[in-house]
Amino acid sequence: MKKSDRHRLSDEQLLKAVQKKKECNAKAQAVVESFLEKNIEKDYFLSQLNNINQCHYDDVVDERNILMLCGYPLCRKELENVPTKKYQISTTKNKVYDITDRKKFCSSTCFKASEFIKSQILVSPLWLRQCEIIPEFKLLDEKGD
Repeated sequence: MKKSDRHRLSDEQLLKAVQKKKECNAKAQAVVESFLEKNIEKDYFLSQLNNINQCHYDDVVDERNILMLCGYPLCRKELENVPTKKYQISTTKNKVYDITDRKKFCSSTCFKASEFIKSQILVSPLWLRQCEIIPEFKLLDEKGD
């Protein structure tokens, strides 16, 4: 094999990698958009988590918040009476909490369920996952405690 043949092969591999990246990003975008719906089925939700990473999930929470929907994709509630303050003071624990992220959810239960799902989602680039073991995603109420 000549040197130019080896170089051409790496160009082909590069093109395949770029194409794979485009395909994965397009699929992730479609999943993010589908998670903005109000009525998402649990099985569909769990089956699509392997097509996104944690940044995409953060986008889902933020976009749902903009739409005034609870940030947890499986919750169908709309956000009402969202606090305008940034901090919550606990007099019992003598602590100040930043509630910026919590305000994107209708309840503490949804916030915890969402954080539980997010913690399971891989952070690796989508197009490099063919060698990774994809976890079996579990909802907070199914974790087996």
